Amino acid sequence: MNKDQRDSNRRNARQLETIVHNAEMARHRCENCGEPGGHWISTRGSSLEALITGIDDQEGFWTCQKLYGEDGRRLVA
Repeated sequence: MNKDQRDSNRRNARQLETIVHNAEMARHRCENCGEPGGHWISTRGSSLEALITGIDDQEGFWTCQKLYGEDGRRLVA
């Protein structure tokens, strides 16, 4: 396989990965605002204790459009 074919395969793989990612995000509904897409950014996943007890202790933030103004700053709730 030559370099041109490998590069073509890599471009195709990136395009397919993007298509699949977009399709998955379109199927998912945000539990905070109800719009399509994943709007939760996790900064720390669940701990072992949370998995055992069933309590969600993730840390993160929402990126929903309704929470941010036109200037990109977080709106006061």
